[in-house]
Amino acid sequence: MNYFGIILTVCLLNTVFTQEVKKVGDCVWATSDLTLDLRDFGFLEYDDDFSQATYRYYPCKINSDWSQYGCTADNKPALCQKNHQDGSIYIVGKLNTVSVKSLTKDTFELSYEGGFSGREGKVTLSCFQNSDEFKFDYEVYPTYFFSMSVENACKSGGIPGGSTGGDDGGFALFIILVLASIFAVTTYIVGGMLFMYLHKKERGIGLIPNLAFWKDSPFLFRDGFLFTFSFIPQVREYMKDHIKEDYSKVPS
Repeated sequence: MNYFGIILTVCLLNTVFTQEVKKVGDCVWATSDLTLDLRDFGFLEYDDDFSQATYRYYPCKINSDWSQYGCTADNKPALCQKNHQDGSIYIVGKLNTVSVKSLTKDTFELSYEGGFSGREGKVTLSCFQNSDEFKFDYEVYPTYFFSMSVENACKSGGIPGGSTGGDDGGFALFIILVLASIFAVTTYIVGGMLFMYLHKKERGIGLIPNLAFWKDSPFLFRDGFLFTFSFIPQVREYMKDHIKEDYSKVPS
């Protein structure tokens, strides 16, 4: 499949399998399947030796000041960074800028903006894990990426009648594959004919790309089918009687 077909397929899959997320309360969001409730969390902390920094995450509200210059309740931080070398503290994202979207049926992405010098943070939150764990993953400045697995924040049952792309996922996937295949075949035929016309100077039936292959394909498919079922005596006899080939290696 060409690159355009791949891009089309990825975009369609993302549309089908992500779900609408609605805010239904303070620090509470819901899809048609799950309710994400972060009200019971204080802060989570992670020391990262590679980046030489400690990160704090306040999923719902800040309940203790980390520094009189940075992570304080007045600034409403969601994510904070403290450098090990000089102790400086920076806000990576603020709670009042949060946006939530679903990545899969049980995975959310929480995005925060408004940090120091344009910093922003993205937290990938996975439901139904065995422990509450928060960690820093990597940085592509000014964006910081984190992940969090939660045990108690996700509850089954969401918005009654809420919209989702996952309910008819099987049929939608079939439609996507059909559309992507049609797009790929059309591109192959049109692009191939243009190439044969402009570059090879072919005309008429010669415009068909890979013409020799397509002429031979019925026989190739036939031979492949017969060889596959050559263990059947009747098929083996048909091959010996009707196809002028060397079938000395046909199972006897």
